[in-house]
Amino acid sequence: MKGFYSTQLKYALAAVALGTLSSCGKQTSDEYITEAKQYIAENDPAAAIVALKNAVQLEPRSAQARFELGQLYMQQKQFESAEKELNRALEYGYEASKVLPLITQAYQRTGAYSAISKLEHSEGGLTSVERAEIGYFKVVSLARLNKLDDARILIEELSELETSSVFKGLTAAYSLVLDQEYEVAATEVSKLREQAPQNAEVLKLLAQLKLSLNKPKEAAEIYKDYVQFYPEDLQTTFVLAKLLVDIGDLAAADPYLDELLLVNDLNPLLNQLKAATYAQKGDYANALKRAEIAINANVEEPSIRLIAGYSAYQLQDYDSANRHLTYIAALLPDNHPGLRLLAASQLQLGLTSEVGDVLNRLDTLSDEDAPLFSKASYELLRGGYEKEAKAFIEKSTDISRTAEDLTRLGLLQLSLNNLDGIVNLEEAVNKSPELESAQATLAKAYIVTKQYDKALDLASNWKGTSPNDAKPYLLAGDVYTRQQKFNEAKAEFEKASALDKTSPSPKLALVNLALAQENLQQANSLLEDLLVEYPNSPSALATYYLVSKQQNKQSSGIEKIQAAFKSDPTNLTTRLLLARVQVVESNHLKAIELLSEVKGQKNLPKSYWKTLGQSLIKTNQLRPATQHYDAWLQKSPNDKDAVVGKLLLLDSQNKFEEGAKLTQGFLNNRDDVQMQLLNTHFLIMQGDYSAAQTAYDQLPEDLLELPISKGFLARFQLNNKQPELALENALIAYNSMPNIKNLMLLVFTYETLQQPAKSIDLLSQHVEQHPNDLAAKMLLAERQIGDDVTEAMLTYEVALQQNPNNYIANNNLAYLHLQNGDLQKAKSYGEKAVELKPDNAAALDTLAQILVAEKNYAEAITLYDRAITDEMENEDIYLNYIETLLLAEESFLAKRKLGQREMKLQKSIDRISKLKADFGLE
Repeated sequence: MKGFYSTQLKYALAAVALGTLSSCGKQTSDEYITEAKQYIAENDPAAAIVALKNAVQLEPRSAQARFELGQLYMQQKQFESAEKELNRALEYGYEASKVLPLITQAYQRTGAYSAISKLEHSEGGLTSVERAEIGYFKVVSLARLNKLDDARILIEELSELETSSVFKGLTAAYSLVLDQEYEVAATEVSKLREQAPQNAEVLKLLAQLKLSLNKPKEAAEIYKDYVQFYPEDLQTTFVLAKLLVDIGDLAAADPYLDELLLVNDLNPLLNQLKAATYAQKGDYANALKRAEIAINANVEEPSIRLIAGYSAYQLQDYDSANRHLTYIAALLPDNHPGLRLLAASQLQLGLTSEVGDVLNRLDTLSDEDAPLFSKASYELLRGGYEKEAKAFIEKSTDISRTAEDLTRLGLLQLSLNNLDGIVNLEEAVNKSPELESAQATLAKAYIVTKQYDKALDLASNWKGTSPNDAKPYLLAGDVYTRQQKFNEAKAEFEKASALDKTSPSPKLALVNLALAQENLQQANSLLEDLLVEYPNSPSALATYYLVSKQQNKQSSGIEKIQAAFKSDPTNLTTRLLLARVQVVESNHLKAIELLSEVKGQKNLPKSYWKTLGQSLIKTNQLRPATQHYDAWLQKSPNDKDAVVGKLLLLDSQNKFEEGAKLTQGFLNNRDDVQMQLLNTHFLIMQGDYSAAQTAYDQLPEDLLELPISKGFLARFQLNNKQPELALENALIAYNSMPNIKNLMLLVFTYETLQQPAKSIDLLSQHVEQHPNDLAAKMLLAERQIGDDVTEAMLTYEVALQQNPNNYIANNNLAYLHLQNGDLQKAKSYGEKAVELKPDNAAALDTLAQILVAEKNYAEAITLYDRAITDEMENEDIYLNYIETLLLAEESFLAKRKLGQREMKLQKSIDRISKLKADFGLE
């Protein structure tokens, strides 16, 4: 059965419920029912629903009104509402034989298989045809619930029905499905199709069987017939559209997708399929748009990332291409075209380390790959990845042909102490003597290798071929400065200044020459003159600020930068310079203000991301900082500064598993000692001691004596039930860095050693020494609850003075005042806690219990309706809800809710027994 149902589930789509209207009137309930029937006759179902709701409002236990409303909801395809009303109709005594056929259909459409399996298909008053239909749906539900033996027994029982209903035949065919005889089952259902060619269940079962038999094209043809007969069934329309895409008939899928998108233009699965059809047609802008809608809605299939990456690359949106293709790179086979697209995108973005990993997976190279590999080699070496760079240099050597490629190759080889690099650089210059980049690169190579004579020769030759170019003079001046031949350097820079009247570079070179001679006064004077001529030069402004700061006159430097910024606020370079200076001066809020104004710009440089991220963290702006680093990582998934910033945030939020994954992902790409320490930290904090021990054992020996490593060791020892050994290491870690995590480590160690007094003394001393450490105050208050409630309440009060929006303090004070019987204070704190955390189950429960104490059950139930979700697993809160329903005399709903959730804790099971006894529940 697994294969059959997995095939069905693959094509599942969530149903969409429509809203309803309500109104009130002054007629009697029966009059409203009569009015509703008149509206139905006039084909005005909306008005009929309003009338029936009014009837129910006047007489909630009216079985007739409930039935009519449920029946009308069925006609309007509002199946969940229909289910509710038909259930009430049954409860209030409406004839079961009338309700059961309808409620079966409602359950079937809402997927309430458990409820269907419990229906009485043998209810008196049902016709054989109705019994056959209900029985079939019951068989299917039992099978879905994996109650196969019960399903077989029911099939045998239903076979005795005297009816020619197609549902009797479907039930018989389902016996073959249960036995996994899909071929025979398909044959039998095909015969039923001849008997009832438009029967929905026949067509759906036959299509599902064709899928199980790996005949998707035949299934698609059957689904086409079904959709033609039942166009309102959007779920199956989607199944058909996806199936057509899967079998490669995208053109046929398009009209179905367009129809579905009119209903829900943001549906992620629809957008995924539509992206594929757009890409096939070459409409890359719309393909990328639809793909990203799907991705942002958490569609995780690799195919949608490939479509997005390919479309983005075609649009020259390299940032998006890199983001999407990086996400699936590990899933692509070697030599996949997507890898070349990814590598090319990463080179466009300067993502050095990432491109190396991608290119390693390309085995077969052509001349067309030469620019890709030579540039990648260069960028890798610049990033410090020598092993990878060396491997790519070897690959680049045989395929480098152009001067540009040879230039990069030569510099790489020199950086790796390979003298062939000089030869390649010189060859590049010989091939293209007019190529300025080749001249400049060779000059840098000579300087890097300290071949100053050759650099001067190159400058001399360059002067000969380009006598009016200032660059060879700047090169010669740079060499002379390094040789401390300051007079010669000055002469070269002055010649460069005479040749280049449009750039501040020659005059700035004279400033740097003065600084090299430690002549601050001359440097300052030259800068003043330079800034008169070039008041907005970022390099001159930055140098002026640094010189001013050395003289304790940084305000003068800042004023110059601010003046330049005010003269041209659109200049991003000046804005970033001013922001960085504000950070240096600890004016983080000013830096945030400056950078937030350009947040929406594309292709912002790394300095923007780093400066803004650091400032957001420094000012404790957790949510904006998280959004910022998430955006940065999406743009540059392996940038170390982005990773470290995100890790700081994850650590502060105790999201250790996510932190461990992030650090491990980084270490998969490169070796980094800092990241090894962070990886060990996150693994320990998430409780994965086995992996943490492996990571710890791989740390370099000299790191093991660091206080942070002592903290690691203490946690290992505590996990190994060795608190006596852990204490010394925990003390070392805390005394070196008394942060909250090391404090908690030492507190836990004391408490494990059954020394609670030392724990409280430590916390008290820490709070006294660090009065702004709110988390430590909360730890102290928690421990005072068990020892001195009054002191705990005082500590919480002090915490609220520091931060009135402390949710935990508000919630705990509400609980403590409730326990003390002070409902007024309890309610005030409880309402504040809910205001701060409106969806937090614990806060809602505390306030609801206060309302229960006031006997305000209705408002308490309203709060519990918000608190009780599928994700909320706290059994105490759930049973508090049940008890509140019982106190409010909502016994039916309480019993239903009890049946919807199975309690696992013994104390919860015992409490249910007591509730049943206290309130007389069966």
